[in-house]
Amino acid sequence: MSNDLARKYRVDVSTDGITWVQINGVNDFNPNVANNDQDASAYDTDGWSVSETTMKSWTATVKALVRRTAGVLDAGLSLCKATQLVFGDAQRLYVRWYLRDTGKEALQGRAIVSYNRSKTGVADLDEVTVEFKGDGALAAVADVAVTAPVPQLVSATPSGAAQNALVTITGAYFTGVTGATGVKFGATNATNYSIVSDAVIVATVPAGTAGAANITVTNGTGVSAALPYTRGS
Repeated sequence: MSNDLARKYRVDVSTDGITWVQINGVNDFNPNVANNDQDASAYDTDGWSVSETTMKSWTATVKALVRRTAGVLDAGLSLCKATQLVFGDAQRLYVRWYLRDTGKEALQGRAIVSYNRSKTGVADLDEVTVEFKGDGALAAVADVAVTAPVPQLVSATPSGAAQNALVTITGAYFTGVTGATGVKFGATNATNYSIVSDAVIVATVPAGTAGAANITVTNGTGVSAALPYTRGS
């Protein structure tokens, strides 16, 4: 059984609905569409209640960890924070969300934004809650073009493996890795490799001499940072 996770969605915001920036650090996401139903019961419904939906409303709540680069707040959260002390159009943003891996199931609308800290405390991570209250229709839109991040490498075991031994590489964004040059030990292609999951590759150590053979993994976006690895003889 597969479960939906909040982390599978990407959330973007925009001031004009054309140029979008991502909200990074999302750790919870809750979109909701509600119906405003009116009683439409009449004598000819034989005593049964009948309703009609006369209006819909939507909201989306994002909780995100506060991230800064060189002291500057993440661009997506910066747009949201800019709505905090203003009114009218300045308090509104376009927002869209979609599956982060495929760009499918994309929904988009314009919303009144509220931005507030939801966690405080010296020992805790800073977190904010951004609430989007729909200001008009929420609509399905065309799939969003997404680019997978370059692979990220975390570990390779066992250490010191020699030619023809199997090495398990862990990390992220391995699904798009293909071709003979997808996994390398130093400058040499792995003899072969298997993509077990988006986070695990099992590769066969190629011929070579003992010593440094830093591992790199390449997908359609680019090459990972080298993971230090020392191969055996």
